[in-house]
Amino acid sequence: VPILAVDGRNWTTYRNKLLRLAINEDLLQTYGGVDKRPVNAMSYRLKEWEQWEQRNTIAKQYIAATIPDTLFTRIKHLETAHECYQYLSSLFETK
Repeated sequence: VPILAVDGRNWTTYRNKLLRLAINEDLLQTYGGVDKRPVNAMSYRLKEWEQWEQRNTIAKQYIAATIPDTLFTRIKHLETAHECYQYLSSLFETK
């Protein structure tokens, strides 16, 4: 995945390669918001919650590692990979 340019001029290429990676890593639903955080981490659902948390963390790290610091500071407070992806998409999708 290439580094996303600060001005988003390579957004289309970045998005396509990030999503291709997501498909290969079974994370596409995480970026798309379909893979929802379990409501709670009660003992009978703890494994499900831990698995979601791991997928979300990996997906967020793929984004964090491939964007400039100036963009990272704008998304670091977001809790889900879906929110991070949506934010970047809202900035650059029309460019």
